[in-house]
Amino acid sequence: MKPSLHFSSLVIARIKQSLRLLKEDLRQWVPQQAPVLEPIPISAERRTRASDRRHPARGD
Repeated sequence: MKPSLHFSSLVIARIKQSLRLLKEDLRQWVPQQAPVLEPIPISAERRTRASDRRHPARGD
């Protein structure tokens, strides 16, 4: 009886260790939270009428 109890406790310990290692490996595959992007303010005063036109060759 003793050898089987000893063997089963070794098997359980090995399974727990394997599950712990698997859990650590899976944590590396979990996607990380992306950084929050903040808009950069662009002042409208810098634009001129010529730079606002997308097709300067086209006549109005």
